[in-house]
Amino acid sequence: MGSDSIPTPPDDADATPVTSDEKAVTEPDAPAHGRHRLARLRSVRGPKWLRTGVLAFLIALVGTTLGLQLGGRAEVEIGPFQMQLAAQPSLSGGSQLRIPPLGAISIQSHSGPIRLVARVDGLNESETRQLIADPARIEEATDLTTGDVRSALETLALRAIGAGLLGAVLLGAIAFRDVRRTAITGGMAVVLLAGSSGIAAATLNPNSLSQPRYEGLLTNIPALIGDARSIYDNYGQYRGQLVSILTNMSKVYEAVSTLPNYQPDPNTIRVMHVSDLHNNPTAWQVIGTIGNQFQVNAVFDTGDLTDWGSATEANLYASNIAALKVPYVFIRGNHDSTDVARAVATNPNAVVLDDTVRQVAGLTVAGAGSSRFTPDKTTGDDNAGKDVEAQSGDALADTVQRYNRENEKSVDVMMVHEPAAAEPLKDRGPLILAGHTHERKVEALDKDTLLMIEGSTGAAGLRGLQGDTPKSFEMTVLYFAQDGALKAYDEITVSGSGQSQVELRRVIVGQRNAVPAATVTATPSGTVTVTPSAPNTQPVIPSPTPSGSPTVTPTP
Repeated sequence: MGSDSIPTPPDDADATPVTSDEKAVTEPDAPAHGRHRLARLRSVRGPKWLRTGVLAFLIALVGTTLGLQLGGRAEVEIGPFQMQLAAQPSLSGGSQLRIPPLGAISIQSHSGPIRLVARVDGLNESETRQLIADPARIEEATDLTTGDVRSALETLALRAIGAGLLGAVLLGAIAFRDVRRTAITGGMAVVLLAGSSGIAAATLNPNSLSQPRYEGLLTNIPALIGDARSIYDNYGQYRGQLVSILTNMSKVYEAVSTLPNYQPDPNTIRVMHVSDLHNNPTAWQVIGTIGNQFQVNAVFDTGDLTDWGSATEANLYASNIAALKVPYVFIRGNHDSTDVARAVATNPNAVVLDDTVRQVAGLTVAGAGSSRFTPDKTTGDDNAGKDVEAQSGDALADTVQRYNRENEKSVDVMMVHEPAAAEPLKDRGPLILAGHTHERKVEALDKDTLLMIEGSTGAAGLRGLQGDTPKSFEMTVLYFAQDGALKAYDEITVSGSGQSQVELRRVIVGQRNAVPAATVTATPSGTVTVTPSAPNTQPVIPSPTPSGSPTVTPTP
């Protein structure tokens, strides 16, 4: 036979022979994508042990990543919160707290390749109620929460390590079908997990707590409360003094009962005007304490019960209304959604007014919620002009006028949130209650109508902790005669962090030759002082009659 008949060797005749172990991974029952990748790796020239090591490392990396994604999480309880913690693969690292539906808060707590994600899934209702009812428990709860965090992180670490290692071993067993190589893959996974933990620990940045990044509705927080570290410092100071603040209210009440210029009789209707609680849980303790000691017959709230108007915060926060045991009249503020109004209405003692008139505690009350909803600052609605703010007042003015005409008498109290909404009501009734500005103010709109703007009963929420002098809790107790005429009111101020004093200023409405109003102050040491105002400085306030035609008392 000629040379042309000699068979030509195949091009890969000099390739490295494939071992039986390596043939195993190319059999038809191995995953297709795995066969292709392993085939490419085997085509790389080099020592067999190096190729095996590289292959084991890559399988360990993929397996560990899958394991963390699927099983690197833990359901835990931290204080009153039910949370899910997760350790996720990440190139940038860091930590994130997700608070559905409000958004998320992220900090660059450490560098990669592991990211810590915490999600708030719910609240322990009984424990939350105990904290709200007894602020003295906050310090104890803080200590317990620190232990809860440490325990939760330990649990997450164990589960993450177990899930990552299991994922790597299972993928190695599927790819290699060899005990030795699977064990090498497991060893590689241990190295990866240990190295990731070491990088996180070495790059830990405690200062990142003061530089959070906000997402969703929580992007409003920096403008509202300022630097996170200063808020925490102020709150720690405030928390330790809260009990002494509330204790002094009993001493204030005792001193007020001796004032000579006004003595409420048993038939007097006492109403507490509150506004702008802004989710401050301590506000309920202050309202409850003052309400009990002043024996109020009802609470009138002119809005901004919450900050963002979400159903989650509304359902939790508004549930405290029932504990007050007196009628709670509520109108929506510009931070309150219809979800908030519905949550308030579920309380048996709640009365929600929305362009309506009701009889409450012997008084005829009309009210309308804000015409705006502005928790999201990006909408631009929060900068709307007075014409927009007055829309709710325009609608309520028509409702009140119709009621007055049909019943041949004036309503006793009208409630709006924004002071700008009061202008259309100035000839519809004797008294308008408002809030929104966080600044207490009383003014006569004309000879027929008095406007009382309340400060923030929630100390402006978290915003009140910003700055050197945190906001005070402010509320007013109104005294009405049986015919609905306002006779006097007590402006009550519970000072914020670092001050711990309670101040009460009594004002008489429409009393000729009245004894000057007095200020009662109680300090943490227990000292109570009664200071009369200077003579002839008593404010001249209209004294409205049930018919809506008040008389104006001349200056003494």
